[in-house]
Amino acid sequence: MQEVSFRPRLNFFMGANGQGKTNLLEAVYMLSRGESFRTAQHDHFLKDDGARARVAAVVETEVSRPDYGLAHVLRHNVVLDFSEGRRQSTYEGKRTGFSTLSAMIPIVLFSPESLASIKEGPDQRRELIDSVLSTRSERDSKLLREYAKVLRARNILLKQIAHGDARQTTRDTLQSLTTVFLLLATQVTDARLRALEALLPEFRKSVSRIFAPFPSKIENLEPSEANFVYEISGHDAIGWTPDQIFDAFSKRLLELENRELQLGASLVGPHKHDLRFLFSGNDSRFYCSQGQQRALILAFKIAQISVHQSTLGSYPILLLDDVMSELDSAKRGRLMEYLEATTAQVLITATDLIWSREFPEERNAVFKVEDGKVTVAAEGAIRAVGLEVSP
Repeated sequence: MQEVSFRPRLNFFMGANGQGKTNLLEAVYMLSRGESFRTAQHDHFLKDDGARARVAAVVETEVSRPDYGLAHVLRHNVVLDFSEGRRQSTYEGKRTGFSTLSAMIPIVLFSPESLASIKEGPDQRRELIDSVLSTRSERDSKLLREYAKVLRARNILLKQIAHGDARQTTRDTLQSLTTVFLLLATQVTDARLRALEALLPEFRKSVSRIFAPFPSKIENLEPSEANFVYEISGHDAIGWTPDQIFDAFSKRLLELENRELQLGASLVGPHKHDLRFLFSGNDSRFYCSQGQQRALILAFKIAQISVHQSTLGSYPILLLDDVMSELDSAKRGRLMEYLEATTAQVLITATDLIWSREFPEERNAVFKVEDGKVTVAAEGAIRAVGLEVSP
């Protein structure tokens, strides 16, 4: 068993590759989301068959309401247990769903994979906006999980029919489930669109700040020229109402009904949508360099943090997994400026101490990670809020 206490502000975890730095961030992430940001399989968390593992944490959140001038601290005791291929989370000793924990312990992750979202497939870009929903409210987090559950059930029925199940009861069940599916698909899409509308002003501000010192044409764009496209069947749905979304889904389902039955899979819904980033009307997948694409994702996540704080009165926990090495010196500088200005708790992994020296020592905690063990490398007052991991 190992216990680690984090500082309220900047926490640097230093060590060579393969020593377990990312595992630590992964444990924090899983307390909130119930799943890893690296794999969907849970077996690798256990050393042996039949083994048990536990991640426990005490999390303090200071919530302020600027409109009322009030501030108070919320204290959460959270435990995540793994055993026999199952996982279970508890909050204050009571079993709790991950939809609740995602909103209670909001996490924003910066990783090499997330920074590459623009050039990767639509799955990664959908994850960007769904991460906003998961941390924004318990309702939205539950909505995403309920949609995923109904989608899986619908795909099972479609696959049965594709494989020769001709029973009328199967068809009737599919029709009934499709009605629920349509409603949930509309709600998820509407939630995504409303979130993007809220993010856009802060996203443009962040783009302007990150790209400010550069002389090239693309990086001198006005903030208003940075934009989102939420693509549904080739159409930009930004600004659509729930009725328009529902009508579009209904029409598309009728068009693809036979195709779905043949393939045994749902071809319509939020799981097929795409989020694209535009500059001057041009798709950043093709118009921007890799460094500029990474900076756009950085701006998106900073916007997510800002909107979360202004809306809910508290900052999410920020996890930065070896992202400094993914950014050039200028954009790295912009990120460090932001981290110094924010009052969020930040956990950063890196292979050396160079980045930690950019910040005031009294606000830092530096840890050494070696062979899975975490030790304090730089002394300082560390708040007793942290993480306990036991095999």
